[in-house]
Amino acid sequence: MFFVSEEFLRSYEAGGEVNQTVDEAVPEGQSLFAGKYKSKADAKEAKRALKPPTP
Repeated sequence: MFFVSEEFLRSYEAGGEVNQTVDEAVPEGQSLFAGKYKSKADAKEAKRALKPPTP
């Protein structure tokens, strides 16, 4: 999810030129964040694997 400024939204709604900066901040093919990451699903699965089974 991305949030935009009111200025960006007004320009977009008016049909004006809109400059996006995500491609400037993160070059193509690179990650937005550095390091190892787990998805929420992977984290839940690992947590379930550690939990003892209920009888």
